Amino acid sequence: MYSFTNRFSGPSLRERVLMMNSHRSGFAVWWRYSIWVVLMVVMAFACRHKQSRSEQILSPTTLPAINPTRGRVVDLEDQQTWYRHMALFNDKFGTEVVVGKPVVLQLKDKRFVLPEDYKYSSAVYIDGKETPIEALQSLSPDFVSEVFVIHQWENFADADQDAKPYQIMIQTSPQRVPTNDRREQFFSLLRAAAISQNPLGETHSFNMNQLLEATFFHNKNALVERTKNEHLSIYDEYAKSVDVFINNLPATPADVKTIHVREVARLYAKERPYLEWLRPDNPLSRFVLNIHTSPKRAKRDSTYYVFSPFYTGDF
Repeated sequence: MYSFTNRFSGPSLRERVLMMNSHRSGFAVWWRYSIWVVLMVVMAFACRHKQSRSEQILSPTTLPAINPTRGRVVDLEDQQTWYRHMALFNDKFGTEVVVGKPVVLQLKDKRFVLPEDYKYSSAVYIDGKETPIEALQSLSPDFVSEVFVIHQWENFADADQDAKPYQIMIQTSPQRVPTNDRREQFFSLLRAAAISQNPLGETHSFNMNQLLEATFFHNKNALVERTKNEHLSIYDEYAKSVDVFINNLPATPADVKTIHVREVARLYAKERPYLEWLRPDNPLSRFVLNIHTSPKRAKRDSTYYVFSPFYTGDF
């Protein structure tokens, strides 16, 4: 086969000729490239700084053992089977807070307490020395400088089976510790935990069958109970601290009593986070109840009789 074109008409040769005849980039263009390079270098250093800061905060080895409490924290974390479940401490960046579930340390009447569920699984250390749990009640948050709740990964092969899984360590101060937003936030969480089992907030959803079961077993996560005539009623302990909506329209606890359990298509029960309801300025209601109804279900159908552990009657 013969080609009717010569080897000087190829696209690569034409492109080279065009490049040779093109104008060189001006001085302004080079300045533009230089500025972009400088910006990229600055961004790289900024990202590296943030990463280094996070590593210093989260890495156990970066916590200086400047007091007996920190010394014990470092010893436990060096075993690689313990982690900071909750913490309030200071570093060169300021006050740092670590929050986890469950909140095993609480505040009642400005005194530290442990819930009954965690008294036998927790060891308490004050200023590096193990003390009885009752010693917590003698401490005031105003004179506590640092708090650490260290939890052991129980499913690790190297876990210490003889140690209690929660190690609560508190460092005190002879002088009143100045307050700040982070300290106030941490201690507010402990106060909320003494009031609520879900201080960080929780949402539950129920269809009609799930609501029948919840009200049968008196599951208070639904916020409502079932009356003798099979209507709903908000628990008395929640009635004054709940925002009620029926089909997304504002309603009252009295309106809830007009709803038959069969009419419920979906019920949403929400407990707001403590930062929304445990605050001095304009606190919100602690709970939100939103009920979606299906009015057609209110009409009885005697041809369909239901008998179950949760409900007996005509549908």
